[in-house]
Amino acid sequence: MKKILLFTGLLLAGLGAFAQEQYTYSPAYISHLKACSVYSEDYTTNIPTGDENSPVLKVKSTEQVLGYVNGKCYTKSTVYSLDLEKEILTIKCGLTKNQLSYIVRKMNAVNLQTSKDAKKALQDQLTKIIEDKDVCRVKNYLEE
Repeated sequence: MKKILLFTGLLLAGLGAFAQEQYTYSPAYISHLKACSVYSEDYTTNIPTGDENSPVLKVKSTEQVLGYVNGKCYTKSTVYSLDLEKEILTIKCGLTKNQLSYIVRKMNAVNLQTSKDAKKALQDQLTKIIEDKDVCRVKNYLEE
């Protein structure tokens, strides 16, 4: 389960970044997230699997800001495997204003830095948020 959560965190924290090999979110995504205004971005990238038979998984990720519902900003990340030709992961989060502000600050800070440590720290922080069942719901279709 921990491996799945780490994989999930990796996907959420960096799919757009993997495409650019920078581990960052786009300024447009961050701006829409900050305002919690409806927005969507797609990325196609390769995720290392650690499996020597299939060293990478080719995926398309859709990162969405869905807007406010009952005082929380909702986001959704959907990962579609191009290799398996199916959706493999969905993460839906409901963020409080404090959580949203914290995440946006961290994303902006990482975009300004070139440090791999800062990018890894963001990834770790987002993984912790994803692990909080009161904030995020993770649907892993590979476990079915």
